[in-house]
Amino acid sequence: MNPLSHFSRFESNDLLRSDRFEGTNRIIQPQHAELTFTHPIVGRFRGGPSDFAGPIKFRANSTACNVYCMYSVTKPVASEPVDTRNFGFGDSFVLVLNTQAFVDRFFRAVNAYGLAGRGALVEYYEATQFSGATGTFRKPSTFAYQNEFRFAVWPGSGRVMELYVGSLVDITSEILPLFDVNHLVDFSADTLREFGLSM
Repeated sequence: MNPLSHFSRFESNDLLRSDRFEGTNRIIQPQHAELTFTHPIVGRFRGGPSDFAGPIKFRANSTACNVYCMYSVTKPVASEPVDTRNFGFGDSFVLVLNTQAFVDRFFRAVNAYGLAGRGALVEYYEATQFSGATGTFRKPSTFAYQNEFRFAVWPGSGRVMELYVGSLVDITSEILPLFDVNHLVDFSADTLREFGLSM
């Protein structure tokens, strides 16, 4: 599990991972901001929307956590359930076939390590319009194609953290080539019904 700050350090040319808002608690768009400054020589003056180069970002220690990120499919998909932009994350994948068992094992490990944890789908917001709380489970809508489900643990370590959850061989598929995911996996409504599943 990488520290949350890890994702704000990538160069801007790494479009998959570079997120300048990662680790923020709140952002305020310039059009929603007006600040008053006091300078010993100039005196008091105000800063309005045209005075800011971009959104004002607030960070606090409450976001100092480590995260584990997964791709999630939350509804039936007729074709290409995985956006091909995600192929840049690696060359292989496994399916978690029993998501509840996976979640249970994760939280058992969290408890065994004496940590606090949470798992949730990431919510996506419009980064040029949204003002408000961001936090660990919100990201700009430019990343919406990642369909991320994220696990987070507190307190963060500031470095990569390993949690031992035990063997997952009984609840996962074999390791498969990521490039073929959209040919190997069928998440259509008909297939889900055939297996007695619903999303």
